[in-house]
Amino acid sequence: MKKAFTLVELLIVIALIAILSVAVLATINPIEQSNKAKDSTVQNDAAEVMNSYERYYANAQVYPWMLYGPIGSKPTVEDPALLRSDDIGFGLCDAGILTDPANTQAIECEVTSETPGELIKSDELKTAFVGKDEFRTVVDNSHPENALWLYKQAGSGGGLYVCYVPKAKSNRNPAANQLFCLTGGATPIRTANGTGNCTAPATDSTAWGDPTAAIEAGAAVDAAIFKCVP
Repeated sequence: MKKAFTLVELLIVIALIAILSVAVLATINPIEQSNKAKDSTVQNDAAEVMNSYERYYANAQVYPWMLYGPIGSKPTVEDPALLRSDDIGFGLCDAGILTDPANTQAIECEVTSETPGELIKSDELKTAFVGKDEFRTVVDNSHPENALWLYKQAGSGGGLYVCYVPKAKSNRNPAANQLFCLTGGATPIRTANGTGNCTAPATDSTAWGDPTAAIEAGAAVDAAIFKCVP
C-alpha cells in the first residue's frame, strides 16, 4: 500500500508555507527596502551636487545662482539662498528660457542642448544628471517631492547644504536621523528638528509628499521633512 499525503495534510503544509511567506515579507518589507535604496541613491546624488558647487566656486569665485538677477543687485556670497533643483540658479539649466530676469531664484526650467546649466557647462556634473528623478520628475511636476534643495547660509563663510525628502520610514525617524525645516522667502533659513516649533511629522504623514507646503510653513509644526548633506 502506497503512502501519500492526505488532503488535510496538504492543506496544513500550504497554510504553513503561507504563514512563513507572510512572516518573511513582513520582516524584509520590500517597499521599505526599495525606499531605502532610493534614499541612498538620492543622498549620493546630493553629495555629488554639493561637491560640484564647491569645485565650481573654487574655479569661478561665484556660485551658479550668483550669475542671475538684475544688474547691480545679483545675489552675492553673503546672501542666503534656497533653490529647488529646477530653479534657474541651481545649476542644471541655464537662462535660455528665462522670462523674468529680475527673479533670481524661482524660475523653473527645461534643459535642451542649448540650455545646459552652469554645473554642466563647466563639466562639474555630467549631462546625464538632468535625466534623474531629482530633476526630470520635478520639472514636469509629477513628483515635486523628488526634488533636491540647495540651502546656503548667510555670510561668506555660510554653510552649503543639499537637502532632500527621504522616502523610507526608517530615514524619516527623527530619533535616528537629523531632520530639518527649510524656510523660504527673502531670508531663507534651515532649522533643526526639535528647535522651537520645528517638528518632524509622523513617518506615514502626507506632509512628506508636499515639500512646497513644508517650506511655506518653515519652522512651524510638522515641517521637518528634509535630510541634508553634509
